[in-house]
Amino acid sequence: MSAIPSGISRVPNLLASQVSLRNITSTNLQLLRLQEQLSTQRRINRPSDDAIGASIVSLFDQSIERSGQRSRNLDHAGSALGTIDAILGNITDSLRESQTIASSQVGIGADDETRAQQASVVDTIINSMFTEMNRDFAGLHLFAGGRTASRAVESFNGGFRYMGDQSGLFTDLGSAIDFPITLSGDLVAGSLSARVESDVDLDPQLTTNTLVRNLRGPAEALQGQLGTMNVTINDGVTDTVVQVDLSGAETMGDVLDKIESAIRTADPAALSGAYPTGVTLAGNRVSVNVGAPTHTITFQDGPVGTTATALGLDNFNYNTANFVNAIVTTDLDPALSDDVVLGDLTPAGGMVYGDIIIRNGGLQGILTTNATMTVGELREEVARLNIGVRVDINENDNTINFVNEVAGTIMSVAESVAAGPATALGVRTTRGTTLLSDFNHGRGVEIADGRTDPTTGLPDPNRNVDFRVTLSDGSTFDVDLTPSDIANVQTVVAAINAASGGLGGFVADVDPTTNGIRFTDTAGGVNPISVTSLNGYAAEDLGLLDGNTGVGPPALLVGSDRAGVRVNSVFSTLIDLRESLTTNDSRGITFAGERLQTDLDRLSSSRALVGSRTRQVEREQVRLEDTTLLDTSLKSQLQDLDFVEGATRLSLLQTQLQAGLTVTAQNSGLSLLNFLG
Repeated sequence: MSAIPSGISRVPNLLASQVSLRNITSTNLQLLRLQEQLSTQRRINRPSDDAIGASIVSLFDQSIERSGQRSRNLDHAGSALGTIDAILGNITDSLRESQTIASSQVGIGADDETRAQQASVVDTIINSMFTEMNRDFAGLHLFAGGRTASRAVESFNGGFRYMGDQSGLFTDLGSAIDFPITLSGDLVAGSLSARVESDVDLDPQLTTNTLVRNLRGPAEALQGQLGTMNVTINDGVTDTVVQVDLSGAETMGDVLDKIESAIRTADPAALSGAYPTGVTLAGNRVSVNVGAPTHTITFQDGPVGTTATALGLDNFNYNTANFVNAIVTTDLDPALSDDVVLGDLTPAGGMVYGDIIIRNGGLQGILTTNATMTVGELREEVARLNIGVRVDINENDNTINFVNEVAGTIMSVAESVAAGPATALGVRTTRGTTLLSDFNHGRGVEIADGRTDPTTGLPDPNRNVDFRVTLSDGSTFDVDLTPSDIANVQTVVAAINAASGGLGGFVADVDPTTNGIRFTDTAGGVNPISVTSLNGYAAEDLGLLDGNTGVGPPALLVGSDRAGVRVNSVFSTLIDLRESLTTNDSRGITFAGERLQTDLDRLSSSRALVGSRTRQVEREQVRLEDTTLLDTSLKSQLQDLDFVEGATRLSLLQTQLQAGLTVTAQNSGLSLLNFLG
């Protein structure tokens, strides 16, 4: 009789069916995923396929996406820089043509008619320069600095005003590139403005309205961020210490209030008088008005910060004999700012109010000042004149400058009355301290000096005399200027007065209202004063040949303003060349031609800068392409399917599925009789 082998175990049919179905389902799922991978050619189609691999792939995707955007930025930057280079090339060609015109119109062969014709050519070049400066690329004005939405240059009052800024447009070009893709106008056209720089320290006084952030002196390092300090009040017997928190103080009035309130609260007898006379200002220092001879008040820095030191109060014994710490380093020296009132300014010569006359090109404006006007209001009033002039506070925050914003025009600042506000503020164009090197748009004053006899080679005094002054009675004197005489207006006036020897009561000075050197003759003659150039160009450069004359007594000659401020721009150079050609001025043509070389040198440097930037962009593009290729390759290794390996697995899974189905079919047909044999 047959027996059932002990190695064969029986399970319920339901369990066997479930096991077989699970195996078949698992094989089918693997086949389904593999078919999806084969159809998409990707090993990872969703995070569940490979959580770690999918995370790494997402990082590669982000990197590739950033690289793609950066690549587009680099393409855009390369195109913009290429356009800039082409424009600079066009401008360079135009300036070389202008330089050729200037060279050809000096010396033999140049006549009035030819120069007039060439003036028309230069005018065309000016218009072309204006167009090129306003060229844009894809909506970006390339020479407007960071203000790429607006044109770089506008035509204004016969000249040209720059409307951009001196920064540039930055975009994401990679960590290795930190330059803008646009240029500031000064790299192309030269100076964007010119200023009358005041040499007068306006010395604003400390008031209760002075902002803490405008304190200089020892407080400058705090940048307006006061903290706490300790105040020790000694009544002759005991010390009372109180802490004062000044972190919320915005003005000096706030500071004084907090200090006085803290002291009076701790000891009502410590300060004299009634509130708010206990802690006040004395000049540019804090005055602590101690009330009783027995009392002493001292200040120390708090646990954090240096507030007492910053306010000039630290470690000084304030008592009835010493209200103010007069040590030099305790001067709080408030800075000049827009909120400072003109009445609080204390220049060395005293502050004066009234009208300032500002001229720029053919425009004139009158600025009326008064003691209650703030510096900010003064700036706004000048802006409202709309004559291409603005007012700036200088970098030392102690005075103001008047700035000409228009290339091609001449700005002057004059008085309406003698010794008026322009003189007090130090912004008058011609004053005693004005450097003669600033005359004639920076050309200075050319004197005859060191000339020799061409025959003997020896010094010839007669060839070094600059000009002759003829007084109203016909008497004359000659002026021979030396290099030491042309330092500034004061030195040249002194040299002229010395040369006159007081002849006919002659006096040279600066006209009190107009910006010119004035000759006064009290000799009583019937003729006007006249000046004749003998050698060189000193008389012309000082404005003495085209000044205004008046018959006396006293007879007057007021020279023209040669210290007017002009923007040192290529537009100014081209306008000068055009005007010199029109007026048949050979010397002016020569000067313009010389300045054109400076403009060409600047353009050459700018083109070199653009070329360097373009090269950096190209190198970055190559590097980025290599990086992107590497990222794409690594991503492919993780994400893409190995087709050969996938096909092999497909065959194995198909065989596995077929075997599973066969075995399941066979097992499902067995019964107990198959085991009983």
